[in-house]
Amino acid sequence: MKISGHATHVVRVTYEETVRGTHVVLRLRTEEGIEGISYVSRIPADSLRLVVMMIESRVQQLIGQDPMDTEAIYQRLFRNASGLELRAASAIDVALWDIKGKALGQPVHKLLGGFRDRVPVSANWGMQFGATAEGLAKARELLRRGFAGLKFQVGALTPQDAVRQFRALRGEIGGDVKLIVDANQRWSFKQALVMGRAIAEYDPYWIEDPLVHWDYAGLRQVRESLPSQITCGEVFTDIQQHRRLMEERSCDIVMIDMDFGLTGFLKVAHLAEAHGLPVHNHLASEIMAHAIAAVPNGLILGFYPWAQPLFKEPARIEDGEYVLSGEPGLGLELDDDALKRFEVSV
Repeated sequence: MKISGHATHVVRVTYEETVRGTHVVLRLRTEEGIEGISYVSRIPADSLRLVVMMIESRVQQLIGQDPMDTEAIYQRLFRNASGLELRAASAIDVALWDIKGKALGQPVHKLLGGFRDRVPVSANWGMQFGATAEGLAKARELLRRGFAGLKFQVGALTPQDAVRQFRALRGEIGGDVKLIVDANQRWSFKQALVMGRAIAEYDPYWIEDPLVHWDYAGLRQVRESLPSQITCGEVFTDIQQHRRLMEERSCDIVMIDMDFGLTGFLKVAHLAEAHGLPVHNHLASEIMAHAIAAVPNGLILGFYPWAQPLFKEPARIEDGEYVLSGEPGLGLELDDDALKRFEVSV
């Protein structure tokens, strides 16, 4: 089997009128007619064309290569890559795994490790209104839809506001729902301690990015000082950053971005397992679900639906879990009508 070409689509998607995302969608093709798909996001508007060109140039270099050689191609694409180069490389890596799964008649999560075919899932959107009447109604709706947890942004809140909102949320949703706290790297060390202690009685599932990502010593001190679990790593783009995070015991949970691709995700996840740490995804939920399901230390899938309208079938959420399809590859089928409707020129 040989790589023969590709197509890209730049799309701007809206989901439920509140979630918006701009994505570059890749369709990677083989001479045998098998097509692998992927998408990458978080690209500045003035860089969209550049990312498309980066993907095009890298695919051209791979024409005639065997798409089954994911590790060999990974080493070629990711060596010395940085910034937006990683977005282009990760798009290709994911599409290769989709091709591999389709060629072998197996879902990607089985090829990556096959630990399970369903994973706990949290709703990582919809709580921007906090514990207002609208926010509490949204929380009830998301729980009715089957999510096991909710993510709540608290970086800009005062301790008093955070306590008030957490008290209202816990009163509404009960104590069993996983309530994830995201500080978005906005706190100082002292603020992290004050905030973490203030909300501790409301049992946050974890506190995400309490400090700037490069303050490994500060993160360790926060982790050792608070009862809540600390999650970090979403902005890391190099495995050595993750290695230092783990070696310095600066977090309880490792978050991995799709900038690593699925091949790189496995490397970080196995490294985390060796350090006794669970892993969690950052965005790209439909793709990263396969990675979280593949490894024994995959903790929970953070579901953010900004690409959902691109696919024919909606995500399957049941009883607090994301249920993976048994279909070959990623089990995702692009909706051509949606691609046309959302496509933008660059």
